[in-house]
Amino acid sequence: TMTMADATSPQSSATQRRTTSTISNASSSTNTNIPAAQHASTSSLRLLLKLPAILTILLRVAIWPLIKVLNILFTPKEFDGVDNSVNADRAARAFVGMVRKQISVVRPVIANLDRAAAGDDNDVMEQYNEPSCPFVEKGYSSTMDEIAQNNTINNPHNPLLLIYLHSPLHSQGTKFIDNYLCHPQLLKLLNDNTENNVVKCFGASVHSADGQRLRDMMEVTSFPFMALLSVKSRSSSTNNNNSNNISMELLLRLESTQLFTIQPSQITTYLNTAITRHAQIIAEETARRLQREEDARLREEQNREYQEALLADQMREMERNEQLERERREREEAEERERLEMAKEQSRLEDAQRILDESGGEPPVGTKVGVARMRFTLPNGKKVDRRFRSVDTVEVLRAFLTLHLEETGVEIKNFGLSTSFPKKSFGEEDNKLTLEEAGLAPQAVVMVQDLDA
Repeated sequence: TMTMADATSPQSSATQRRTTSTISNASSSTNTNIPAAQHASTSSLRLLLKLPAILTILLRVAIWPLIKVLNILFTPKEFDGVDNSVNADRAARAFVGMVRKQISVVRPVIANLDRAAAGDDNDVMEQYNEPSCPFVEKGYSSTMDEIAQNNTINNPHNPLLLIYLHSPLHSQGTKFIDNYLCHPQLLKLLNDNTENNVVKCFGASVHSADGQRLRDMMEVTSFPFMALLSVKSRSSSTNNNNSNNISMELLLRLESTQLFTIQPSQITTYLNTAITRHAQIIAEETARRLQREEDARLREEQNREYQEALLADQMREMERNEQLERERREREEAEERERLEMAKEQSRLEDAQRILDESGGEPPVGTKVGVARMRFTLPNGKKVDRRFRSVDTVEVLRAFLTLHLEETGVEIKNFGLSTSFPKKSFGEEDNKLTLEEAGLAPQAVVMVQDLDA
């Protein structure tokens, strides 16, 4: 059994190695094929994304000769080109010329009845003033730009826009111009409002670029067609006059052959009613705008007055505070001065008391030697007698008077001393002289003068 196992073992190992090698090769092959498939998928996606651009280029190259041939066979007409302002103005002038011609054709005959009754056959017909054509001689874009430029701060409301689209191939188109557009009442209404910049009249043939543009914009399917529009600015900014920044609101729309079932005066009434109603709306908006401006002005004026009053109150409060502060400082300074004066007075009295105490006081009664008898005559006439020692100084006399005046309530702070016989005055420089040296011993009459009086 052991021999058979040993013989079988090498074969099993070889088989396992072959199996492992096969699995590894298969894994390696699978890993190699995955990136290749991803790359192919990405390339296909890029090609599909570029396919519309490639087709567009090929189509333009293929159509280019056809466009050239069509331009040769069908040359642009006189009024073609929506973005061509020159052609648009030319088409507008052509339409105005047609309307003027019809106005001249349908001019009414006005007879002068007074001259006919008088038998004057020379000039029976009265002079006729032909009305002007109310339609503008500019293209649609130029007309809208002019309307947009009319929107200013002083005139925030644009004029109304009357649009008439004429179809030359329509059987009743010329009849509508003759009987309705050229009617005297309608012409007078349009001319008056055009002169007052209330209405802008624009007319165009549907065979022109502007006419076809308006036909598509207004979705016109039947003729004749007339519409009254209110032109409004989309932005509140009055500096932006681009016609693309305006919107239009339809006020009145008249179209199809049903117009011939009503009288021209009725159409005039419709237009006049729409214009009058719009004028009332503008008047109300103007009144509200003016009221808002007046309210804003009043608020601004009230705010200015409030600020001025507040500033005045603040100034008065500052002045009052400054006055209080000044009074406080003055009061404190006065209190400080009073305190200093009291301290100075107290110090003066203490010094006087000290000088008297150091002098030994008044000599005893009966002492004959070394005594000087003084009689002080005060400014109020009172006389004060006191005995001093001959060796006492003039300063002792001043100290005694200082205390005596304070005790008796005499308001004398600064005083001088003098004698009449001999006439002599004693100042501060004489304070150190003894009474004997000053000639005041053994007796003297001393006059007291109030130096502050």
